[in-house]
Amino acid sequence: MLFNKSSFEKLLQMNDYIEAVSMAHKMHALGNIIEPDIVHADAPNGEYHIKTGGILGDKPYYGLKANGGFFNNSVNFQLPNILGVIYLSDASNAYPLAIFESSLISKMRTAAATAVAAKYLAPKSPIKLGIIGYGNQAAAHLESLSCVRQIESVSIAGRNSEKVNEFVEKYNGLYDFEIKVDTIENTCRNSNVLITTTTSKNALVKKEWIKSGTFIGAIGADSPGKNELDIDLVASSKIVGDIKRQIIKVGECQHAIKQGLIKQDDIYAELGELIVGKVDGRTNDSDIFIYDSTGTALQDVACAAYIYEKLKDNKDIKSIDLFS
Repeated sequence: MLFNKSSFEKLLQMNDYIEAVSMAHKMHALGNIIEPDIVHADAPNGEYHIKTGGILGDKPYYGLKANGGFFNNSVNFQLPNILGVIYLSDASNAYPLAIFESSLISKMRTAAATAVAAKYLAPKSPIKLGIIGYGNQAAAHLESLSCVRQIESVSIAGRNSEKVNEFVEKYNGLYDFEIKVDTIENTCRNSNVLITTTTSKNALVKKEWIKSGTFIGAIGADSPGKNELDIDLVASSKIVGDIKRQIIKVGECQHAIKQGLIKQDDIYAELGELIVGKVDGRTNDSDIFIYDSTGTALQDVACAAYIYEKLKDNKDIKSIDLFS
C-alpha cells in the first residue's frame, strides 16, 4: 500500500502519536524489539539518514526510514527541507506492507517523544515554555507539550528575527496561552521547559542562562556536528536519551563525550526506562534534565503500523503487487 500525506494526515491526533511512541519505547526497554540502527551520509547540499528497527508485539513489524535533510530546499526548489519515505514490513515473514511519506510522521513522533519525556522530567510548577527555532518542530512541540502539561506562557526565539515574528503571528491566538517573541538569552533564563529545534552546529544555549529545575528537550542535534547546547551544560545535567548508543554518536551528547567531559555510563537513562519504571523521573525541584532526541525507527514503525492497521482495508489507498 502507498500512503501519501493526505491519506493519513487527519487520522491521528497528537495524543495518538504520544501513545504510539510511548509504546515503542516501552517495548525497547523490555527488549521486545529488533535492534534499531542509524546510517548517516553527507551529500553536497544536505544529508541523509537511514534509520531501521522493529517492534515485536502481538503482530511484529520491521521498518526503515530514508530521509534527506536539504535545508535550502524551500528557497531553491519550493520543496520541503526534509523529504523521504518510511517502509513497513511484516516481521514474521518480511512481507512488504506499505510505504509512507515520512515528513509528517517524523514531525509528529519527534514532538510526541519529547512530550513523553516531559511527563516524567518536567518541573511540577506552572510551565513557562521557551522554544528556540521557528520551523515545523517548534509548531509540533507547542501542540505536543500542551497535551501533557498546563502551559502558562511561551517565548519563541531564534537566529532570524523576521521568521520568529512570523511564527508568533501565525500561532498566537490558537492556544489558551500567550506566545511572545524574545531573545535567545531571555528565553533560556525565563523558561523552566526549554526546547531547542534548530540545525545549528554552534552552541546557542549557555550553561549560565539555565536555572535549576529546568527540563530541556534537545531536538536539533541528530547528526554528526550539530550542536545547540553548551557542553558544560550537558556535562552538568542529567541526560535521558531516546536511544543511548545513538545520542553518544549523533546527539547533543556527542560533543561532551568527545571532549572527555562525560562517558556513556554517565547518561542517566533511556526514555523507555522511565516508562517501565526501571529508573525514576524527576525526584526534586533542582535537577536540570536534558532529553537528548535523535529519533529512532522504533517511533516511525510504531506510528506507521498504527496507520496501516487503521487503513489497510480502505479501498481508496493505492496499492501495488510487487510480486506479480
